[in-house]
Amino acid sequence: MTEKIYQKDAYLREWDAELIRIEDGAAVFTSTIFAPEAGGQPCDLGSAGGFPIVSVEERKGEIFHKLKIPEGTEFPQPGQKMKMKLDWDRRFDHMQNHLGEHMLSGLFKSEYDADNRGFHLGEETGCFDIDLKEITPEMLRNIERKANRAVYAALPVTVSLVESAEDAADYPLRKPLSVDEDILIVTIPGLDCCACCCPHPSDTSQVGLIKLLRTEKYKGMTRIYYKCGMRALLDYEQKHDVVSALSEKYSADEFTLLEKEKIADRKHEELRRELNNMKDKFAGLMAEEILSEAEKTVSHEFEAETIDDLKRIAKKVTAKTDLPVILSSAKHLCVFMTHTGKSRLRCGAVVKEFAVGAGGKGGGSDTQAQVIFSSLDTMRNFILIAQASV
Repeated sequence: MTEKIYQKDAYLREWDAELIRIEDGAAVFTSTIFAPEAGGQPCDLGSAGGFPIVSVEERKGEIFHKLKIPEGTEFPQPGQKMKMKLDWDRRFDHMQNHLGEHMLSGLFKSEYDADNRGFHLGEETGCFDIDLKEITPEMLRNIERKANRAVYAALPVTVSLVESAEDAADYPLRKPLSVDEDILIVTIPGLDCCACCCPHPSDTSQVGLIKLLRTEKYKGMTRIYYKCGMRALLDYEQKHDVVSALSEKYSADEFTLLEKEKIADRKHEELRRELNNMKDKFAGLMAEEILSEAEKTVSHEFEAETIDDLKRIAKKVTAKTDLPVILSSAKHLCVFMTHTGKSRLRCGAVVKEFAVGAGGKGGGSDTQAQVIFSSLDTMRNFILIAQASV
């Protein structure tokens, strides 16, 4: 069994530990300050004897520290002491965000009789699953404000070790136990009480700012994303920078920015409609021009039109003739074929038989098809075949 020093003192950053053995590149010590991955929280990182620790996991009461050991390096022998150094910034970030989850879950239970059914702490955000199908913005605001008031109150956080589930029955636990012995119970008076094996701050003030970010539906529940402490501060800084940049762009403060943005959206929509009208008029003019050149097919190679432009022009053409239409773009190496159904040209079949085999990518139906080529010569040869198929 590895003695878990981190459960006795969450703030200890260095520790001299005796090496027991090395197993598959992982060191086992008599004791450790490194918390393994558990309870939805990633493991601690740092170093032991100067060797970087890349992962920590617990197996049958022993804690394995996966080390990065350069090839050919002499490693300490069992029985020797090694200096452990904890990545404190990572540990404290985990402590802040994990206790923040306890506080939020406790409030959802007391305010809405809702239970936390899952928790995960990622590198950038944390999330937990509440067994409510619907959570309104007003509910989120209520929970967030009360959680931050609890931060200001600097409520003490106590960690109690109880030997059995019977002993744990004396505690007002928020959720049922998942272990039967050596149970750590984390209590925030008047706010939350639950079993948890991870390190936590000594009082709620150290959690810092708590910010709920967004929600999503998840397996009949609601998943809530959040940030605490420095994560929440950095998130605010980034969003403040975005708002400041937009405020400068629209010559508006943060309180009138949305209205200015709506005005800009309306202007953009007006411009988009005008552009579409212009494209429509241009398509009509192009249709008239290429119709005047038509014989058995209405065929034309444009210089730089996109596939959408070709479709727009083709629509104008088929409104005035039953001849098959074969339009292409030299720049984009694409072909669009269509007709009203009164031609024997089977557009999709021609593409499948003559274009795909030549490296073209596309397909379609009897009356409409499109294809993209990798070379101009291949595209032009295909058009000749399509014209001959009419």
